[in-house]
Amino acid sequence: MEKHLWQPSEKKVQESNLEDFSKFIDFKYSKNFKKLWEWSVLEPEIFWKKFWDYSKIIGDKGKEVIRKDKIFNNTRFFPDSRINYSENILKKRVEDTAINFLSENGFEESISWKKLYKKVCQFSSYLKKLDLKKGDRVAAYVPNKIETIISFLACAKNGIIWSSCSPDFGTQGVVDRFKQIKPKVLITSDHYFYNGKKIDILKKVDDILKQIPSIKKTIVFPYNKNKKFDIKSFIDFNEVLNKSDVDEYFERFEFNHPIYILYSSGTTGKPKCITHGTGNVLIEHNKEFMLHCDIRNKDKLFYYTTTGWMMWNWLVGALSTKASICIYDGSPTYPKIDVLFNYCEKKNITLFGVSAKYIDHLKNEKFKADKHKLDNLKMIMSTGSPLSAESFEYVYKNIKNDVQLASI
Repeated sequence: MEKHLWQPSEKKVQESNLEDFSKFIDFKYSKNFKKLWEWSVLEPEIFWKKFWDYSKIIGDKGKEVIRKDKIFNNTRFFPDSRINYSENILKKRVEDTAINFLSENGFEESISWKKLYKKVCQFSSYLKKLDLKKGDRVAAYVPNKIETIISFLACAKNGIIWSSCSPDFGTQGVVDRFKQIKPKVLITSDHYFYNGKKIDILKKVDDILKQIPSIKKTIVFPYNKNKKFDIKSFIDFNEVLNKSDVDEYFERFEFNHPIYILYSSGTTGKPKCITHGTGNVLIEHNKEFMLHCDIRNKDKLFYYTTTGWMMWNWLVGALSTKASICIYDGSPTYPKIDVLFNYCEKKNITLFGVSAKYIDHLKNEKFKADKHKLDNLKMIMSTGSPLSAESFEYVYKNIKNDVQLASI
């Protein structure tokens, strides 16, 4: 592409986190991104040590930043440091909204930072009562809801390894993934909605349990806590949460301790496990949010994703910057093609993320966002596949002309 479609104003550059970081490290080539990038690559030990301090990670940094090995994947970052992921995510404890949830059927709820902290600590306490220990696995077959995030953060708080699949996965797809990791507990919900249909999740759970004998307990939360639901003989998430103590002890684990297991697509045989380290995820995501996306306290992030896609894990990580997040469950084009833009407008979203396929769909449908007030939107992110030049031009002509569009 030969022409500039967008560039930041001088004011935006001056006020950016990247400029602030340059001053923090006393970098002599201020405002020269290429020089800063080259320095970060040539001096990784200094860069990561400085960025740990800049992003105010809670934990024991240790003295060694990178312990190199001739075998690349045996190299260790911060090998003598200790952190707790959830302690970093839950450092903001006020009455402001931490997470807002919207379902395609219009059902909406939110949770404050203070309440999120309490519920994570309560569920953490219950997981300890189940005798789940550091390194045990918990599997989640769940829609994109607040209860899902509470469950994940409680696992991370206790050093338990999390793995999730979205409920649109078929039984065999779930078994192919979870059976490999031998989870002791399964967390799920009663149903979810997609494209105007209510779909029962629990019908598939019995079959999953027959094929994964390592699962000893199944915990179920209602999609809508205001309505009665039949959980069969499973454990009621809200009931055990309400009866549990608030466990405020945050044990700090090794930087490289596994936090969650994601999977390859399964196009070449069974999906392959991809394990992510606690500190690696925290500091890398902090870098992306703060330096790449210019995210800060009180910003609002919304990435359209399911719990089976890595962008769900990424979005949850944004809470570490004290920004709030918005989550949506359902079809991105139901009941109307602009449902996600309505959500962005209503919640004053500052960062909106989608797949390249979604943007291409909008382009093919000749959708225009001129009826939507997107004044606060400063960044649109696209991933899943590279965004074409035509789609870049489409966004600037039909969605918003003053926005940073990033194909990540």
